[in-house]
Amino acid sequence: MQELGTTYETSADRSATARGTKTRRVHPRAVIRACAGGVLAAFIAVSSAVSPVAAQDTPAPAGKSSHDLILELGAGASVQPAYEGADDYTVQPQPFVALHYLSLPVFGEFGGKPEQGLSISPSFRVVRERDDNDYSKLRGIGDVDTAVELGGAVKYRWNNLEAYLALRRGVTGHDGFVGETGVNLVTYPTNKLEITAGPRLSFADAEYLQTYLGITPAQAAASGLAIFDPDGGIKGVGASLEARYAFTENWSVVGQAGYEHLVGDAADSPITDAGSENQFTAALGLTYKFGLDLFD
Repeated sequence: MQELGTTYETSADRSATARGTKTRRVHPRAVIRACAGGVLAAFIAVSSAVSPVAAQDTPAPAGKSSHDLILELGAGASVQPAYEGADDYTVQPQPFVALHYLSLPVFGEFGGKPEQGLSISPSFRVVRERDDNDYSKLRGIGDVDTAVELGGAVKYRWNNLEAYLALRRGVTGHDGFVGETGVNLVTYPTNKLEITAGPRLSFADAEYLQTYLGITPAQAAASGLAIFDPDGGIKGVGASLEARYAFTENWSVVGQAGYEHLVGDAADSPITDAGSENQFTAALGLTYKFGLDLFD
């Protein structure tokens, strides 16, 4: 399950890769096969590695952390749309960053377990750059720099159900607001395996949509695409699945699959018309969780 802030997601929104990173384009059918195959492989691996005796409904709740900061860092690979609204897909390195717990003087604690009831946490995301020279369908509309988004999230958990709302603003790359809301069912087939799945709804303001899906008069003249000035609103609907297997207290394997169907002005954009409203993602990686003492 994703904790507090994270740069990886199972929606159609993209995680960061450095400028110049080489990517490989793949067909959307390959993404669907990768999602299904990855989930199947995860279940086969887990079922062969875990004794049925170890199964339980929920893991034992952890007490108050002895550290001021608990982070989870990792790396892997992802398959995702080359840009928002694309029908081209890329395989690229995938960073995993999750903030599980943070204790600050005066401000108090964020995160930690048990995770019942209402919680407020930071939310962040990195969206990789878009170079119009890489894709003939974008030729003439100009580049979009790597974006860093910062914001907050509110989550309410009741037993194995959780509802959340996250809102972020671009501090680089774009100046808009973007976010998502959803409901998750969190299950624990074993004491080492956690599966999180549920529906998603994403939204964005006009500034965000103009950056990634709008066409200005100058861009229209250079690209041949129609002028498009999108309004803010619901951006997409979809679902996500995450499976996390902790084979030690610190090391985990994380697999993710997601689908988003662009709607409204996001679907009406000439960029989406030339690409696809259907956005699939898949990721697999290895993560390490550790704690740090920041204050005496």
